[in-house]
This record gives sequence, C-alpha cells and structure tokens, in this order.
Amino acid sequence: MRMPRTLILMRHAKQSTHAARDHDRPLTTEGREAARLVGEALLREGCVPDHALSSTAQRCRETWECVSSAFETSVEVSFDDSLYNASARGLLDGLAAMDDAAQTLLLLAHNPGIGVLAFELAGSDENAAEILRTGFSPATTARFEIDGAWSTVSPRTARFLRFDPI
Repeated sequence: MRMPRTLILMRHAKQSTHAARDHDRPLTTEGREAARLVGEALLREGCVPDHALSSTAQRCRETWECVSSAFETSVEVSFDDSLYNASARGLLDGLAAMDDAAQTLLLLAHNPGIGVLAFELAGSDENAAEILRTGFSPATTARFEIDGAWSTVSPRTARFLRFDPI
C-alpha cells in the first residue's frame, strides 16, 4: 500500500505595493524574512517538499527562493503561469498535471485561490474549517495528507493536518 502524500499549500510572503505591473511586485524585507522562517520550520519538522509548484509572479519566485534557501538539498520547482491569481479550481488543475513521483509537494500561489482551496479541502472537518476561517495571511501554510495521485486531490482524498500562519 502506498503511503499518503503531503500537500503544503502556501501563500506568497508579504509583497511591495510598488511595481509597474502586479505580476512584478517583489517581496518586502519582512516578507523575505517570513519566507525564510517558513523554510526553516519545514526543515525542522521534516517536511521538506520533493517538488514545488509555483505561480510565476515575482513575489512567488522570491518566496520560493527564500523558503528553499533553508533546505539542505535542492528541491525541483516548476513555475506555472496558469497559477498566477488562479482560482481554487485552477490550482487543482495545476496539481492534477503534477508527476506522481513527488511524495511531498508545496503549492505556492495567491489569495483568494489558495485560501479557498484550503477551505474546500478541509471538507466537512469543522475543526479545520474553523481554523482556516481565520484567513490566509502572507507566508501562511496549510498541510494536508492526500490519499492517491495528485490528480485525485479533493475533500474526499485530503485530510487536514495543520495550519501555520506567520
């Protein structure tokens, strides 16, 4: 029997309000520090992803750079333009296209999509729903255990594990 997978949902860290285009907004100094702390926490907890899937926005690229700088090994990352401001459905479509070789996957994207996806995956777990209602602030992560392939991620295959706001 295959072990359950781990899905880490993460909202990008705090970004600047200054850029010619929304897609190009960089992280603030505070955002870089928060993202680095997320990476250190994942390493400490033994939850380093095998693969990361990220929006192409500058703030997501920089968030990943800071998160992954804490890891002791390099982690493959795929940047996907369709994840930029994607809905929960769009994020699920991105997951469905992932190779099933990854046991632990970090999905790095934007609100409201990432927060809505977390809430939807919690399904009928009222405790998880109550926790997730507090909101997905920048650099927040939520973890789920997934039974089955990445293409089957749904409330039926996901079990809420933890929520870590920064």
